Amino acid sequence: MKTDLILLHAPSVYDFRQKSILYGPMSDLVPSSPIFEMYPIGFLTMANYLEKRGLSVRIINIAYMMMADKKFDAEKFICKLEPSAFGIDLHWLPHCQGSTELAKIVKKYHPEIPVIFGGFTSSFFYKELIEFEQVDFIIRGDSAEEPLYQLVKTLKTKEGNFKEIPNLVWKEQGRSVANPIKCISTDLNEIDFDYRIMFRQVMRYKDLKGLVPFKGWLNYPVTTIPIVRGCTRNCSGCGGSRFAFKVFGCRRKPAFRDPEKLVDEILVMQKYINAPVFILGDIMQGGKNYLEAFFKSAKRLRRDIQIFFEFFEPPPKWFYDEINKIFYNVCYEISPDSHDENIRLKMGKSFTNRELLDSIKYSLKSGAKRYDLYFMTGLPLQTKKSILDTVKFCEEFYKEINWDKRFMPFISPMAPFIDPASRAFMNPDEFGYTLTRKTLKDHIEAITMPSWKYILNYESKYISRDELVNSTYEAASGLQG
Repeated sequence: MKTDLILLHAPSVYDFRQKSILYGPMSDLVPSSPIFEMYPIGFLTMANYLEKRGLSVRIINIAYMMMADKKFDAEKFICKLEPSAFGIDLHWLPHCQGSTELAKIVKKYHPEIPVIFGGFTSSFFYKELIEFEQVDFIIRGDSAEEPLYQLVKTLKTKEGNFKEIPNLVWKEQGRSVANPIKCISTDLNEIDFDYRIMFRQVMRYKDLKGLVPFKGWLNYPVTTIPIVRGCTRNCSGCGGSRFAFKVFGCRRKPAFRDPEKLVDEILVMQKYINAPVFILGDIMQGGKNYLEAFFKSAKRLRRDIQIFFEFFEPPPKWFYDEINKIFYNVCYEISPDSHDENIRLKMGKSFTNRELLDSIKYSLKSGAKRYDLYFMTGLPLQTKKSILDTVKFCEEFYKEINWDKRFMPFISPMAPFIDPASRAFMNPDEFGYTLTRKTLKDHIEAITMPSWKYILNYESKYISRDELVNSTYEAASGLQG
C-alpha cells in the first residue's frame, strides 16, 4: 500500500558526517546531540490525526539513522520512498540547513512528489522559504493537523482547492500565495499524543530506527506530553513566547490540554512504555482550577512513575505538597536564565533569587528526586563577570543545602541563534543586541561555520564573542567541578 505522507526529520547540518564543525555546548540543555536529531512531538500528533481520518503516515528520523550508522546512505534510502507527499519539519532554526538540503535530495529523486514544510521557523520565514525550488507547500502556525489533513487528502485524490485550505502557503503559476491563518486550536481535545502509533509503524514498515526520537532513547525512553499550545509568558529570547506565537501563528491566547485527557494518555503510555513522563510546559500556567483538576485525575496514575515537571517561575509550597500526595518519584526543572535578578527581569522573568532558592529547598526537603537549574550565557546586560558569578551563586546554594546532589545546575549559551519571532529578534536594540544574521539564507550559511563562535546570529554590546565563548566554558567547568 502506498503511503500517503512521509514525515522526514533532518539533522541540523545535512552533511555533518563530512564537515568539521565545533558545535561546543549548543545542545547542552536539550536531550538531543548537536545534530539536533530529536524530531518535534508534533510528528506524533499529525500522524495520529491523519491516520484517524483514513490517511497513512510514516515517520522517518533521517538524522538519527545517519548518526546510528556511518554507512547509512540517506540518498539511496530516500530514492526508494514513494509517498503521495513528503513533510519536512523546520521547527527550530538550527535545522534550517539540514531540512532544506534534505528537501533538495527528495526533489532530486522525486521531482513530481510535493514537499511540505511546517514548524515555527517555517511559519516565520514563509515568504522566503516558499521561494526555494525544493519547497512546494508550507503549513503556517502551531495547529497544522487539520490543514495538513486537507492538503494531503487534496494531493492524494486530486480533488479540492488549495485556496480553501487554512494556514497554507503555496505556489500558483510561479507566484506564492499565503492563505490566512484561520486554524488556531482553542483546545487540544482533537489532538492525540498516542505513542501506540510508534508500535503500529514499526510493525507496518519493519523499521525501528526511523522512529527513534533521539540518540539514547532506546536505553532511556523518555515520553513527552505538552500541556499547552501558546504561552502566558513573554520571555524576550524565546520563539515560543506569547509575543512569538502571535507573530508567526496569530495566536492570541494559549490552549490547554484537558487534565483528564492528559492523564488518560499517560495511562496508555505507561501500559506500553514503562518510561519517565515529561510534562512539557509549565502546568502552573493553567491556573489553580486547572491544577486541581489535574491533581484529582492524576490519582489514577501509579505513585512510582518517574514524572518531570518544568516551571517558568518557582511554584508555591502547596504545589509540592499536592504532588507529593500523588507521586514519590518526581523531578523538577526551572530556567532562571541568570542569577542576576536585573538580567532575569530583562529576559521577562520577575521572581527573586530568594523565591527561587526557597522553592527548590522546600522541594528537596519534601522528597524531590532531582531539581535541575538551567542558566544561559549571552543574555541582555550580561557581562563576563556576571557569567562567572553564576558559579559562585550555585556554590553558595550548594553549601546552604549541605551539598545535596539532587540539585543539578547547568549552563549553556543562548545558541546558536536568538529565536526568530522572539522580542529580542524583532527588537534587538532594546536588548543590547546586533543581529548578524537576519534572513533564512543567512542562517543556513551560518550553521555550517567551523565553530559555534561564528554560528551565533547575534553580538552583544555587553560582552564580546571571545569573552562569551571563554566564560561559557569556564562557568560550565566550574559547575561540573
